[in-house]
Amino acid sequence: MHGKVIMAGRRLLSLTAMIMLLVILYGCGRYKPVSADAGRMGEAASGQEEIARGKIRTAVEMLETHTSKMELFYDRESGLLVCFLSMPRIPKSDDGNLYLFAEECYEDTEKLTGEPVAVGTKEKVCRLSFPCEEGYLFCRFVPALLIDGDYVPMREGLCLSNPQDMAENQDAYPQPESKKGLLLDPAMLYTEETAQLGIKHAIYNIPLSLIMGETTNDLCPTVEYMYQGTCYHFNGAELFAYDTLFTYLTDMGMCNTAIILNDWNEEHLEMIHPQARNEESGAYYYMFNTADEEGTRALEATASFLAERYSSGEHGMVHSWVIANEINQHHLWNYMETENLDYYAEEFEKAFRIFYQAIKSCYAGARVYYSIDHDWNSNEGDNSHYFNARDLIGAFDQAAKVHGNYDWGIAIHPYPNPLTRVNYWSQEYDKTMDADVLTIMNLSAVTDFFRQEAYLDTAGEVRSIAITELGFSSGAGEKLQAAAYAYCYYIAEANPDIDALILNRQTDAPEEMRQGLAFGIYGYDHSEKYVQEIFRWIDTKDGRKYTDFMLNILGADSLEEALSWAA
Repeated sequence: MHGKVIMAGRRLLSLTAMIMLLVILYGCGRYKPVSADAGRMGEAASGQEEIARGKIRTAVEMLETHTSKMELFYDRESGLLVCFLSMPRIPKSDDGNLYLFAEECYEDTEKLTGEPVAVGTKEKVCRLSFPCEEGYLFCRFVPALLIDGDYVPMREGLCLSNPQDMAENQDAYPQPESKKGLLLDPAMLYTEETAQLGIKHAIYNIPLSLIMGETTNDLCPTVEYMYQGTCYHFNGAELFAYDTLFTYLTDMGMCNTAIILNDWNEEHLEMIHPQARNEESGAYYYMFNTADEEGTRALEATASFLAERYSSGEHGMVHSWVIANEINQHHLWNYMETENLDYYAEEFEKAFRIFYQAIKSCYAGARVYYSIDHDWNSNEGDNSHYFNARDLIGAFDQAAKVHGNYDWGIAIHPYPNPLTRVNYWSQEYDKTMDADVLTIMNLSAVTDFFRQEAYLDTAGEVRSIAITELGFSSGAGEKLQAAAYAYCYYIAEANPDIDALILNRQTDAPEEMRQGLAFGIYGYDHSEKYVQEIFRWIDTKDGRKYTDFMLNILGADSLEEALSWAA
């Protein structure tokens, strides 16, 4: 018992001493009592900081394995850009932050420069929001960590996924009464002949050399356009002509398509890719330049200017845009000195996305296409003269998905092979995706291709496919030409994946006639051909009265039998 009393005395002494010490410290202000909640908050903050810094050391080249999903979109309600990044395994870095950089398409994103546009704490699901500044529409946003004093990208940059939500014009794409379309002759505008044709889809070219640069026309002065601090000049006289054209077509109730063509322009070589600046190439049009800052800025300004001008209706509406012409023909219609398909597709996709982002940010319902010709799968691996259209589509799709999938469309030109052939139904065709040539008789080669899950759009639907150029010569007889068009129209009408059939052309063109191709529904002198009446009536309730003659020429007992040949 003695021993126990001694121990108890020591315990009492210690408690008394402790209480006295606390009183002294409290009175001196050196001690504050801490609540249980505050203690837990401190522990949580410390724990969060430890988590954010990360415990998993990983090689720089393996950082992408730590991200499972990234989204970047415009929030219409707040007016901010929002980025979500899923990071199931948080890698170790110098601090607890995730950094987001806005990089240009011509920049090397492996070497991040400048200041981040947003900074947040590393978490399993990171959310960053920040104001949308001029130019961000076209940027790639790259998430990065600070490792050993350097900003290191975690993955490829992502482009804004919903430019359509920025658009002032939120109208849906129009739904024309039929798929019937025509490449118009400007000399026949405002005429009764054009008005009575019942055209539902009109198409017209815009070579950039016509609209870029100043004009001395006092009535239509130079149009100035400010973009990122630089004033760009556009030809007021040419723009007045396009304004008049698109206003007329819009007033006529047509669904209008413009084709952007990058022709040779000595005054604006910055628009042409450095590997395409060869005027002696014999090419008609050239690859856009997204390889350097000057060319990219000029392209962004031009795309933004055209999209703004023809999206409000003030100068007429353009509902669809085709960017470049038959891009698989890289030696003739979209010149670039390379046989590397992937590189070519990457360079074109950068330019295409600039137009897409600009157009959709002005008119939400717009459709944006690139075009291919009928050389679907015929070059046997030799890219020296042209790329297979099928291979190019695949390469373009891969390039696009690296920076975020989007709803691009495809414009096809399924001419007979050779172009002078009119009775195209007399040949046998491979209707599989492995077909050599794409024609009106084997549209399944392209529609089946785009029905594959890998090629569906962002909503899981088949992408928009339009026939934006197709024609049949009257050289072998006007009735044969008319039958070829009528049969072609019914094939396109019966295919639910084809959105339009735009015929080449209203009037015979001298440059085509020299090749034996009299494609017009009017002669060069504006005289009517037999096909003109067929074109006028084919999509009306009386259409079959005008087209039944074709069955004799085709050798079919009924339209249903003829359509089965192309199924």
